[in-house]
Amino acid sequence: MPKPSRRNEVLAAALEAFMVKGYEGASVADIVSRLGMSKAAFAYHVDSKEELLIELVEPLLDDIDAVLDRYPRNPGWPEEGREMLGNYLDILIERRDLVIWIDGDKAVLNHPLLGKRLAASNRRVREAIRGDNRSAAARLGSSAALGTLWRPLRNLTGIDVADERESILDAAMAVVRSIKTV
Repeated sequence: MPKPSRRNEVLAAALEAFMVKGYEGASVADIVSRLGMSKAAFAYHVDSKEELLIELVEPLLDDIDAVLDRYPRNPGWPEEGREMLGNYLDILIERRDLVIWIDGDKAVLNHPLLGKRLAASNRRVREAIRGDNRSAAARLGSSAALGTLWRPLRNLTGIDVADERESILDAAMAVVRSIKTV
């Protein structure tokens, strides 16, 4: 592993390349050209492109899991549930570029390790939202509430979503309220 400062440069260049060309479309040459280093130097620091993928995505998943671990499976609604969704949304906002890329890259979503972890995290959020309600309406509503948190990051590129945090959270909570009355 290279020095932390160089590692951060490598990760930033990899994320840029992955965002532009997708994980599968981006080559080591794309990453190397952004860094201004030789392929040999890159190979000295990095074992594989997949290593970079995992190193980019795992911290996001770890942070999401940490938020979900702080709350019971069925948090109290609306106060505790709103706090949980707000903390979850803060992670998404903080890593917006990464979230946008993950959300649109099937190679990440289908990755054997990362895809499963992301699906498990999303399932945990949906279960926390719907609680014990197993109806089709609650399942659909919990999925819609989760989408209400993710979609603005990708679709509203012209605005600072951090400034709209409360509006996004209010919209997600409106969906949650509709589930709780089903």
